[in-house]
Parts: sequence; C-alpha cells; structure tokens
Amino acid sequence: MKKLLTGLVAGALAVSLFASSTFAAVTFDTTSGTGFVGKGDVQTALGWNNKQLQDYADKLVFTYETVETFEITVEWTTGEGTKGEKTHTVEHKRTSAVNGNVEHHARTATQITGFNLTGLKSVTTEGSIPKFGDTFPGNSGHEVTKVELVSTISTLKVNEKVLQQD
Repeated sequence: MKKLLTGLVAGALAVSLFASSTFAAVTFDTTSGTGFVGKGDVQTALGWNNKQLQDYADKLVFTYETVETFEITVEWTTGEGTKGEKTHTVEHKRTSAVNGNVEHHARTATQITGFNLTGLKSVTTEGSIPKFGDTFPGNSGHEVTKVELVSTISTLKVNEKVLQQD
C-alpha cells in the first residue's frame, strides 16, 4: 500500500510538472520586442484547437501594450485668495505592434511549434502627462504641483487576447 501511494504521488508530481511546462512558453524582452511564444499559449489565449492554429497562424497579430497611471495634483488660488487642491488620475497608454514569424517543427516543416517575435515595429500613444508647473487641465489656471507614477501594467497580446501581463 505504501509503494502504491508513493507511486501515485510521484506520478501526480510528474504530471503537474509536465502540464506546467507545456504552457507558459512565453519569453519577451520589452525593450527590443524580441522573444518566443509557444503554440500552446496562443491556443489557450484564443481558445483554438491545433487545426485552427495551423489554418490561421499567418493571420495572428502580436501587440505589446503599456498603461501607466499617474496621480496629478493641481493647486489654484481663487480671486478671493482661497487656495484649492485636487488630485486627478491620468492614464498614458503605449501600444506597439510586434513583428513575428511562425516557428515550425524541424522534422515536419509544417507543424507549428510557436512564434518568434523579432522586434517592435510601430508605436501609438494615447494620453499625455502634464509636467510640474504646467497648467492642467487646459487653461483652468490650476498649476501642476505633483506628478506621481502610481502603476504600470504591461501586456503582451495576440489578436487582442492577453498572453502575458506584468
């Protein structure tokens, strides 16, 4: 009985190690935009089976997105000399297209094993972050007295589905 239980525990451990290594084959350098995404990660994100991946692999679009959230504190003085202060939350979003190509199994040259990411190709930004001393918002007369980065969320996506998030 003891051997049976030991064998079951060892088997369960081996299965869990294999299962965790089957997925999460994502490596990505956020500075260069290079890395590798395993086919299992793409299939999981998109809910695809192997045939769907094989059929549509050349239509996949990888993107890298960073959303920074800032707290902007502004101060003002009214005509009566009353001082005011308010903190605003502002987001700054950068989205980069990521170049990639399909990686095939060496022996079959048709079975997809994943995707090589070869660099960032274009960047779009949304939102602007005021600087200390700027007037915010617009011409309100509210002077920026503090700019603090609160959080940064970085996400690698395939066809707008999350592959990896920091």
